[in-house]
Amino acid sequence: MTARARRPLILVVEDDPALGEVMCTALKDEGLEARLAQDGDEAMRAVDDLSPACMILDLMMPRRDGFSVLRELRADGRISKLPVIVVTAIFGLSERLYATELGAADYVTKPFDLDDLVGRVRALLSPTAA
Repeated sequence: MTARARRPLILVVEDDPALGEVMCTALKDEGLEARLAQDGDEAMRAVDDLSPACMILDLMMPRRDGFSVLRELRADGRISKLPVIVVTAIFGLSERLYATELGAADYVTKPFDLDDLVGRVRALLSPTAA
């Protein structure tokens, strides 16, 4: 399969498997590829293995939280251009500002509307990829 024929891959990082699957299904229904990682360590491996076009990242996860994932990915420059949408139950302004400082392109609080989330993903993908 050529790069041109490949659908954009969205990496969903969510420790709640039911919610993660719902998000993946919504993205797939919109013609995107989606893979689920259930913690920060799995997310780091998936970024290396899959080279996603966009990441949806939960902040509160076991082993390695979303802030740690953002810090590491931004620090080593592997994904300096990878758009990351933080999806979290954390409503605090300081957390939102910190996530933005670390490079998050968008911040969505739970509960959220799936159509809105898919729209935000599409908006972050390049016009040729979406």
